[in-house]
Amino acid sequence: MKEWDSILETLSKKLGKSVVDSWFVNLDFELDGSLLRIYAANKFSFDWISTHYLDVVEKAASQIGLSVNFSIRQKSVSKTKNKVDPYSLPLDKEMRFDTFVRGSSNEMAFTSSLRVAESLGKDMHFNPLFLYGPVGLGKTHLMNSIGWYVRNNYTDKSICYLSAEQFMLKFINALKNGNMMIFKEDLRSFDVLMIDDFQFLSGKESTQEEFFHTFVYLITQGKQLVISADKAPSELSGIEERLRSRLGSGLVVNIHPANYELRFSILKEKAIGINISDEILQFIAENVKNSIRELGGALRRVIAYVDLFNKDLDLDTVKGILKEFVKEKTIITSDMIIDAICLHYKLAKEDLCSKSRKKEILKPRQIAMYLCRELTDSSLPDIGRLLGGKDHTTALYSIRKVEMDLKKEDKIITEVNKIKNMIV
Repeated sequence: MKEWDSILETLSKKLGKSVVDSWFVNLDFELDGSLLRIYAANKFSFDWISTHYLDVVEKAASQIGLSVNFSIRQKSVSKTKNKVDPYSLPLDKEMRFDTFVRGSSNEMAFTSSLRVAESLGKDMHFNPLFLYGPVGLGKTHLMNSIGWYVRNNYTDKSICYLSAEQFMLKFINALKNGNMMIFKEDLRSFDVLMIDDFQFLSGKESTQEEFFHTFVYLITQGKQLVISADKAPSELSGIEERLRSRLGSGLVVNIHPANYELRFSILKEKAIGINISDEILQFIAENVKNSIRELGGALRRVIAYVDLFNKDLDLDTVKGILKEFVKEKTIITSDMIIDAICLHYKLAKEDLCSKSRKKEILKPRQIAMYLCRELTDSSLPDIGRLLGGKDHTTALYSIRKVEMDLKKEDKIITEVNKIKNMIV
């Protein structure tokens, strides 16, 4: 239609060809006398054009004697959920809420994820949900669990689950192929958007910019976001400040490394129906500590041995099978702990071990006393003498103070675990 072509030409001069290609060339339109009816395919396009460009469109139309009516008319295509299936990773059938083994280290993350799945964006305190912790502790399992819960309980809700790397690759491909409008519309059409391993976007400024706008749009529309990373939002390097602030604006939950009891429970669950003794499971739980993923790998190796050789397992055989998983125990000394504390907090050893009561030294010294008590055979008097010439009551107070902090402060848990990893 020549009238529409004339308007597009004017818009190109005013707004630029890239804006016209992104927002206008795919609009439907029809002429009703001197009234030009323009139709957006979805609410996102309608809202964006109405806010940013509608006044320019109306002025361009008036120059050729037309008035404008702008509204939404969805095209008769397959449902959004089916249309955008290629965007989402397939959900893992084994990763559901009922297969997630819970313990004190992941209880908060489990309960929060279930609450999110049930409420889906209705509770602003849980949106976004940001799960963080080292690899292999169950973040991906919980995200898949949310996906399955939504799929099974909300037939009208659409889900997109992506790794941060895939988000970036899809963004780059859309740029290259001139499909940014479709990319934006598809992502903003989901009821639940989940992005795994968000730390991968560190330093990717353009991708972060696009995600930021997607994030803001979905939150304002009451859609649910779930993000995972290896660190808390405030600790993510290479992520712009306004995005880190948004990521931390909902509920931020730390998944802690599994303790022995949880590791053993996980192994018992996975070994149901398999002839493996509790003694062997206890050995695996005691020695494979890095992650739940590695724990499962160790058990699968043992199960494979049983299947291949059809032999009864004894502990010595298992030790041989798992020699790559089981590290020789390091003999930890107080000096090793002090060195790690000084490195982590950027302190001089003589300051940490002095009688100084400066605020920046007190906390590291208390953590040093706690770790000396937990990881070595040092007595309270020895710990006190080594760290500031304190008596055993001061050392005991410091240790108990750290134990109390560990029960209520995620930041302290993270710091202590980092220092432990530097030592062991």
